[in-house]
Amino acid sequence: MGWSQTRYAPLPPVGRSTESDQSAETPDISASFDIPAVLRTVLVMDDELLRHGLMHVAAQLGAVRLVGDLQRGAGLVDRLRELAPELLVVGAEAGPDLPALLAELDPVPRVLAVIDGDDPRELALPLIRAGADGLVDRRSPSDELRAAFLRVIDGHHALDARSADTLIDELRAQAEPDYARLLTRREGEVLGLLTNGLDNRAIAGTLFISEATVKFHLHNVMDKFGVHNRAALVATVLRGHHV
Repeated sequence: MGWSQTRYAPLPPVGRSTESDQSAETPDISASFDIPAVLRTVLVMDDELLRHGLMHVAAQLGAVRLVGDLQRGAGLVDRLRELAPELLVVGAEAGPDLPALLAELDPVPRVLAVIDGDDPRELALPLIRAGADGLVDRRSPSDELRAAFLRVIDGHHALDARSADTLIDELRAQAEPDYARLLTRREGEVLGLLTNGLDNRAIAGTLFISEATVKFHLHNVMDKFGVHNRAALVATVLRGHHV
């Protein structure tokens, strides 16, 4: 869709005659501009504060028309069919249900997923495998969120800087020992320092956390490994075995 603008040549000064009977009006000059499609957009996430923040960001985009603000639950598929979204913005908690949800929608909308949590590494790849076209971290600046929105709207894949870092970390983690995938980032750090011979106080000082937090993480790690004391944990890790 374009628009035309007629430009006019300056009129000759009053009292002067022109040598020819030329029209003062020049030919029309048309300039065409690509106007982005305006996509029907629905937000599906449980975090009310996050929903409202994303609604504010999306409202600033001329390419988005918000038609729904939903939470997961009974009747979600029917409601989405009624709203017929072209862009679906989902929270990370929707990851496990996303493939089944998209399979129920025709046409399938583009999907932008918002990840959060202390260790988003556990969420990034599963969301992409589930069908997300773009990922953004809820802690990212609004300009990066807007840029990701626009790329997905234009039919591209999109990652903000935090999500890109998260994916790189997750891919690198796949080359680590199998047990590393059981652990959050912080649990892995605590375990690594423990196997290097540091006690709780030294671990706490290295990671700038309290000794109580160190004990909390070690308790979780031991549960995941199926052992009941530090010596057994270290021995299990050094042998390269885990439960």
